Amino acid sequence: MLQRYVVMAAAWLEIVVGAAVFTVPDILCQLLFAERPEGVALVLARFAGVGLFSLGISCVPKATGSHRSAVFGLFVFNFAVAILFGWVCVATKLVGVLLWPVVVLHAVIASALLPQLLTVKIVALANSGEHGAGKMLG
Repeated sequence: MLQRYVVMAAAWLEIVVGAAVFTVPDILCQLLFAERPEGVALVLARFAGVGLFSLGISCVPKATGSHRSAVFGLFVFNFAVAILFGWVCVATKLVGVLLWPVVVLHAVIASALLPQLLTVKIVALANSGEHGAGKMLG
């Protein structure tokens, strides 16, 4: 049950951040990268906002069915953003007041999602092994 709340919180966080990036990219870029987006960067920031919003909507757990693909998508996104923004912190001067906290937040979210991915995969492997043994015996 706790794992479902982790996925739900991560999905809603992406929805809120996506809406914010789309509507006020200047403020968020200033807080993250200590720069304001100009020209094509403003369009790309809004594009990223739409993407984050869409990712969040697609990953909100449904009442029924498996949400493994949502967990996997959220894990890949959060892991990649932690790596990317961590690199930006170390290799560039585009470091705003919120960039390191965002790196840590995405690393924590990815870490919280990973056990669910591993658990689901182990259970799936165990179940497939049981079905395979049943077929051989039956």
